[in-house]
Amino acid sequence: MTTPFALDPAFAEQAASAKPSVVPPTVEELLRDAEVLDSALSPDGTRAAILIRKTFDKKSFAQILFYETSAGETAKPVVLGDLDVEQVEWANEDRLLVWLRFDKDAKGRASGLNIYDTFVPIPVRRILSIGADGKNDVILFANQRGVLRRQFNLSNVVDLMHDEPRLILMQLWDTQAEVEALYRVDVYTGEATLVEKGRQATTGWFTQNGVPVIRYDSNPRGTVITIYVRAPGEAEWKLYRKVRKNELEQLSELDFVAPTPEPGVVLMLGLDEGADMPTIRRFDTRDMKVGDVVAQDAQRQIKGVFIDEGYNALSVSTSDDRANHRFFDPKLAAHYKAVNAYFDHECNVRPFDVSRDHKRFIFYVTGPRHPGAYWLYDLEHKNVELLGERRPWLSSDRLAPMKALAIKTRDGKGVTAYLSTPITPTKGPRPMVVLPHGGPEARDALDFDLFAQTFAAQGWLVLQPNFRGSGGYGRAFAEAGRRHWGDLMQDDVEDCVAHVIGLGLADPARIAICGASYGGYAALMGAVRKPDLYKAVVSIAGDADLLESLAFSRQEDGADSQAYDYWVKTMGDPKTDKAALAAASPALRAAEIKAPVLLIHGTEDTIVTPKQSRIMAKALKGAGKTCELVEMKGVGHRDWSDANWTMILEKSVAHIGKGFA
Repeated sequence: MTTPFALDPAFAEQAASAKPSVVPPTVEELLRDAEVLDSALSPDGTRAAILIRKTFDKKSFAQILFYETSAGETAKPVVLGDLDVEQVEWANEDRLLVWLRFDKDAKGRASGLNIYDTFVPIPVRRILSIGADGKNDVILFANQRGVLRRQFNLSNVVDLMHDEPRLILMQLWDTQAEVEALYRVDVYTGEATLVEKGRQATTGWFTQNGVPVIRYDSNPRGTVITIYVRAPGEAEWKLYRKVRKNELEQLSELDFVAPTPEPGVVLMLGLDEGADMPTIRRFDTRDMKVGDVVAQDAQRQIKGVFIDEGYNALSVSTSDDRANHRFFDPKLAAHYKAVNAYFDHECNVRPFDVSRDHKRFIFYVTGPRHPGAYWLYDLEHKNVELLGERRPWLSSDRLAPMKALAIKTRDGKGVTAYLSTPITPTKGPRPMVVLPHGGPEARDALDFDLFAQTFAAQGWLVLQPNFRGSGGYGRAFAEAGRRHWGDLMQDDVEDCVAHVIGLGLADPARIAICGASYGGYAALMGAVRKPDLYKAVVSIAGDADLLESLAFSRQEDGADSQAYDYWVKTMGDPKTDKAALAAASPALRAAEIKAPVLLIHGTEDTIVTPKQSRIMAKALKGAGKTCELVEMKGVGHRDWSDANWTMILEKSVAHIGKGFA
């Protein structure tokens, strides 16, 4: 199959000279910058813009390819040159927005700030508005020279405002007032006009065709969000409620997922009283009442909704082993089923963009052996075309396959785990790395996973258990893990390990455990409970002392906050459960650990304080155990840089490999 990517002569020549080699990828290859960065469909569906950044002879250049969807051919590309580009979007039929990133200034000096005695790199981000013919380009906020000079980030588009083709709505930090602010920006001139400023605690807005209808204010740590509501035409914001923001940066009790065509009415995802699975309902900002059901699923957890530019809901996404979308229109549902069949029902097929008439879609397709590709689907011709693969050097035959395992736990319940198997042949059972996820109310699925592919490339099995307490399976499954961090949740992990060993696949003498956030805690607690099983332990930003974790949340969030209340319900109450919390704290049981431990933590982590890893390191060294603590200066709990990722993966591989040896 020919693709728009291959139609570019320079790319086609390079592809022709490349020789495929079926060997597992290196860490460098897994982390290498993507070449196809983004794709967007013009509102009328006649052109697909494909954003590409390639490197030839150590020189990089970016360009936008235009694929004429009806003719099936590429038009003259817009060459952007040596720019670090990130994203592309159509502002209207003839203007494109291109997100730019600069890590150095014009004199070659690194961009960032000195925080105390540490230089923290901070990229400068801007948006270039350019004609589809490559002409009349302008940087947004062109009339705000002071803003351009002071701001690191001028790339936050809140609303594309499809009813106002010249305008988009953007959010930025007002450095003088020290608050977030909203601006309407002209995509032809770059001129920006202030719409409104938030309060000191404001972190963002939810808008409907350029009109802010929801405002989010946050506590200093970002763990409790206060929601305000204002209907179109109203002057004052009204307090709605406070909710916890979880470790995935999501509102945990409810979320506003999409606007609707009706002014002032939005779609809200939340749990009805007594329900196990969340429901999408209409929410009216005028009276702040929750209305009719739009979508519900008794078996699968709804995650969000896909809308068109007119705010019409086309599908809802649900959580399962693979991503699934349930389209409301039976005809679209049939087409989506056919597209899934094209990929043999082995990939996550997510609607990514859609034309105004719903006749063409771009789907973003991923899977355990598919790191990401953009595909164009034409409904009238029932035709699927590849627009571009993000990392074409990571071909599916080089990546480890992953399968779902249904596992019965020791108490007769059922959990799901995912097992990745290396492509390299071997005789007999393999070494295995257990990889519990973070959260804990997150989940793993059949999808591309950087940790899993890195470890599998070493010839190791990788096991990812969705233990009780995980998200994605409904309220009851998540709550089954409450106050069971040190026992039942660990039981499930151990039962998954025993299952794979029982199948004769994993070598019981070469098992390691690695995780981040809650997964880091689970790794440490696993080493306490099963000191003879694990030969190496890696904890990245993990809790180690639950009593200290609760004290930190109480101090930072407040004893009456939703965040502290959640952690008390999840971990236990330090007043009544002190003994159980101590027993479930790896730092207080460090003497029981036999395996060497690698601890990695960011010094600016506000979710799990770096004090946790320092406490663990001190306890291990005090007990005469082997331990290494690596601190990442200026780094938080997430959003790691490529350099951070490289260090984490290479350190983890070396540590685990030494344990297996």
